[in-house]
Parts: sequence; C-alpha cells; structure tokens
Amino acid sequence: MSEKGPFYTIGQVAEYFDLPQSVLRYWETVFDALSPMKSPGGSRRYSDRDLKIISEIKQLLYQRGFTIKGANKLLNQKYHIQQTPAESKKETVKKKEPISKATVKETNNKKNRQILNQVIRELKEIVNTLENDVVS
Repeated sequence: MSEKGPFYTIGQVAEYFDLPQSVLRYWETVFDALSPMKSPGGSRRYSDRDLKIISEIKQLLYQRGFTIKGANKLLNQKYHIQQTPAESKKETVKKKEPISKATVKETNNKKNRQILNQVIRELKEIVNTLENDVVS
C-alpha cells in the first residue's frame, strides 16, 4: 500500500466499490483518515491506502452498523490520527446559528409591511386612474 503506487480516479473508485461519487466526496469531508491527493487540475487521485480506508469505511457503516462519528473515531485510532473533536473534518463545517422566533417574526412583519405598502400604493394609483377616467 504505497503512496507512490498507482492512483485511481473517483470514477474508478466509485465503480469498484459500487458507490456514488457523491458518497466518496462526502466521506472525504467527514473521515479524517480519508484524504485523496488532488492533481494540478483538481481531480481526486486515490492511492492504494485510500482504497483500503474506503473499504474499511464501507464495512464499518454498511455491514457493522457504525455511525459516521463512531467509524471516524475508530479509524482515527487505527491510523493514529490525534485530533480533538473541534479539529475533525466534521466539526470544521460551519454551523449556522439558530434564529430566534422573535427575529423570524420581526423579519416577517417587515416583509408584510412592505407588501402592504406596495398594495396601498397600487390601489391609490388605481383610484386615481378611475377618478381621472370618470372626470374625463
């Protein structure tokens, strides 16, 4: 399992493991041990080591019923990846702050006022048009 050995494209790897390419891309974001190289053009290049890790991930998730978090922890131990939870790939995904109900209500009220003001302006224009037509 040499890093200097052959490299495989994401299409080849997806076909070999009977997985969608999107699953491989996702696993790359959540499993610390999985880090395929990228070519100068940005294409992923999977090594024999990456294939071994993908095989282990697939077995842990699909056959042994591990959660992603549990499988990641096990693989980190196996491959001696020392990271705090905040450093793991999954934790680096920016989490959105929850929006309070008051903020949602205030935003909705502003939007509703804008819509009502627009309707009032349009109704006034209609009234003016009708008055002008009656006078003429």
